[in-house]
Amino acid sequence: MRVDESSTPMLEMSSRVRGSSVPIEIEEEPEEPSTPSSSKKIVGKESAEEAVGMAAEFAVGTGIPSSWDAEDPETGDYECEAEARLTRLARRCTRAVCKCLGARRLGHMAVLSTSQVHAVTKADDKAEERTALRCMVGPFWPFAFSVTYPLIVCVSATVAVVLLPGHSIVTILLWVLAVASLLVALSCTACRNPGILRRHATQPHSSWRWNDQARTFRPPGAVYDGDLGLIVEHFDHVCPWTGTAIGGNNLCAFHAFVSILCVCIIFDILLVMRILP
Repeated sequence: MRVDESSTPMLEMSSRVRGSSVPIEIEEEPEEPSTPSSSKKIVGKESAEEAVGMAAEFAVGTGIPSSWDAEDPETGDYECEAEARLTRLARRCTRAVCKCLGARRLGHMAVLSTSQVHAVTKADDKAEERTALRCMVGPFWPFAFSVTYPLIVCVSATVAVVLLPGHSIVTILLWVLAVASLLVALSCTACRNPGILRRHATQPHSSWRWNDQARTFRPPGAVYDGDLGLIVEHFDHVCPWTGTAIGGNNLCAFHAFVSILCVCIIFDILLVMRILP
């Protein structure tokens, strides 16, 4: 008896074999996962529609708006509800303030200043124009500018008024230098590009791996962070006190900030104990 395969399900069909009904199961072979080819440019539907402006040049996560007018998607793996509320509040403040200031959006970060530079690509030795991120703030800049900076300024002003008078000029100059260095190190950490990866549609090296969240190849040590909506090279962590991510470009400034902060605390303790001249 002939079996009409067009009207029979693909995974299971019945046929009569020598007068008896025997169910025959046909299993489909699993499809092998497709891996992006290193020799071809990856241009997916999502990247073609969402990679607009600087998002087409830098490794921005898919689904993240490229302007401050659009609402942010509810994404992120938060440890508690308080962290989720803090993140939503910071993003609302960033969206409102940066829209008024005319800052450009890159992931969940605000770009305040850019410049165009000429770079030569290694693949074809051709010069191309690239965007250099000169000044930018992270997604938690409201915390840094409303808590960290005022805390340093208020404590330093109190020490200057109450404890510094009567000390030698050398002690005063050293204290002023320490506080000024602390503010400079904090600014260099908070307002610098942490090391945002540029988008790579082709695999530059065999050690690079494909990242599906940003639809780009990334080198070892580069990590996609949901709070930033970006891939950062040599990613360390996101620091709310500085308001931004700590990566390859601002890691030295962050270490300097922490070290000088410890020096300032010890300096203030010595002033309270009246040990310094």
